[in-house]
Formats: sequence, structure tokens, C-alpha cells
Amino acid sequence: MTNKSIQQIALALFFSLSLFLLPLQEIKAADDAPLSITSLQLSVAEDGNFTLTVDSREIAESHQREDVKGKEVKLDAFGDAQVTKLDDGRLNVVYDFETIKEASQLLPSFLNEQAKKQIGQSLSIDEDEGVLVLTPGKTKKVNLPLPRLIRPPFSVRVDLLGHSEGMLQLTARPGGDLIGVSIHGKNTAEKSASAGDVNAFSRSANSNQFKSLLKVNQKKSERQEYQFKVDPDSINKNTMIAIAYFGDLPIPVKRIEITGKFPPSFGINLKQIGNRIIAQQVFEGAAQEAGIRKGDVLLSIDSEKVSSVEDALKALSECELGKEVVLNIQRYGKEREIKVTPQ
Repeated sequence: MTNKSIQQIALALFFSLSLFLLPLQEIKAADDAPLSITSLQLSVAEDGNFTLTVDSREIAESHQREDVKGKEVKLDAFGDAQVTKLDDGRLNVVYDFETIKEASQLLPSFLNEQAKKQIGQSLSIDEDEGVLVLTPGKTKKVNLPLPRLIRPPFSVRVDLLGHSEGMLQLTARPGGDLIGVSIHGKNTAEKSASAGDVNAFSRSANSNQFKSLLKVNQKKSERQEYQFKVDPDSINKNTMIAIAYFGDLPIPVKRIEITGKFPPSFGINLKQIGNRIIAQQVFEGAAQEAGIRKGDVLLSIDSEKVSSVEDALKALSECELGKEVVLNIQRYGKEREIKVTPQ
């Protein structure tokens, strides 16, 4: 056998061996891929029971949604989101960034202009991918309060293109209390946590101390439900939900789905002077658009007289979002009716 023949055989064996080993290298790379969170959901019951669902499966599996039965409605308060009124009166609201093209729709109306501008700098829509992008600034943090306050029972679901970096938080702020969950990726801001760690915590309005409610570690390619409980008195209030992200790289959000009771917003700050209930401030919103002015005296709500600020706030909170309400007011000594549609 000539030297040339030996070289040809050796070369053929080299290429055959390379082709044989290539799939093994690909499998090893897949095994070494970091844990990626593709969906998480926080469900809250009126008795203070929380269920956190964390999904680290492929997007095709984790992004599957349950069928929602109810009547589709259009409410200006939710912009281009898909809104379904359920049989129990709650609303199911879906912000799908395949169809929503303006990130400003995610900014709550109760924020001042400076806060809106600051948060808006960290939000953008990637139309090619159909996602909302949260981009950390110099502080390596993004905090996005969701557009509306909510009351239990409620659930919040966030579908992602994959979260494997930094720390993602979902927080609920009922009154001055704080309840939150943290999902940790690699390079998390929390030095004591590892990739895959899932922590739940709480802090009361009267304390600076955090209480640990849950500590687990999520594995790759699984869907897990975790339970924890808080004092029901602390959750049965108007609650602000927020998504926070701490990290270096942008994080893409495919969809946000919220189901719950949404207290109506009138945009009036009431004050009691003697036996009179006075509009101390009127903010941009439903009441201002309807013609309510600062200094108006509130007499009744849908023909029901109110005698205290507490009674008035309770009656207003029980009104239906998007349904017209008749307010009887007194201005300059004269009574008049003003129709307001809370949003």
C-alpha cells in the first residue's frame, strides 16, 4: 500500500469520525443550556392563598392558554388589549404584543408625568418579534406597574421568549404591604441566589423586615405549581401589580394576561368638611371629562345619598367599570346631575 493510499484512508476515517461525533457535541451543548423561564403566573384567592406557576418548558408548550368563556367588551381603559367579561363579573384582559404596538398603553394613568417618562424610557415594542422589551438603564433595573389596580380573586400571567439572565420579579402591593416572587437566572442581582431559584416574600406596611414565604429551585423543562399564604386582611384591598427586572440584558415579554376585579376610576379626591363631601381634587380622567370641578359638593350616587367620605368611596368602588353613573352635586348653591362613565 502506497503512502498516498494510507493518507486517503486516514482522511476518510477522520471525516467519518467527525460526522459521528457531531451529534454528540450538539446534545452536550443542549444539556449545558441555561434554565429558561418561558411563563409564570401568580393567582391570588380572597382567603390569602397564593399559587405561583413557573414554566420552563419550550414556548410552544408553556404559552398555551386556557379557553376563556364570556363576552368580549371594549373598554377604553385597556387600550388595544382584548377584554372579556366573565360570568362572575370579573374581566380577563390580554395584552398581546403581536397586536399592541404602543408601549405607552402599559403606563398606568395614576402615575405622574415624570414617572411615566422615566418608565417609558425602558419600554419598547419589537414588532419583528412581537414582544414588549424591558431594557434596564444605568441602575440595571426596570419597574413596570401594570395599568390598573385590581382586587382578589385575581391572576396575572406573563409569557416570555425566555428568561435565563438576571432577576425577574412579580410584586403585589395591596395598600402599603408588599408581596412578591423572584425568579433568578444566571448573573442574578441577588448574590445569595442561584439560577433557577424561586423565592416568595412579604413585608408589611409597618415593618422594614422581609418575611420569607417560599424557597424552591426550578428545573429545566418542567411546569411546577408552588403555594404560599398571607394574612387575608392584607390582600383584600386595591392592589398594584408590577413587573420588575434586574439585569444587564433586555428581557422580551410576549404576552401579559390579567384576570380579576378592576375597581373603577373616577379621578376624584374627596374631603369631608362638616357634613359636606367636597371634591378636593379632580384629576385627568372620567370625572373631569364629565364636568366635575374642584369644590363641587357630592350629594348622591345613582340616587343614593351619601353622608360621609367612607360611604361615598365604598359606593364608587362598587360601580361597574365602563357603566354610566349619575352623580348629584351642588355647585354655587345649585344642584345638578352629572353623568360619569368610570374608566
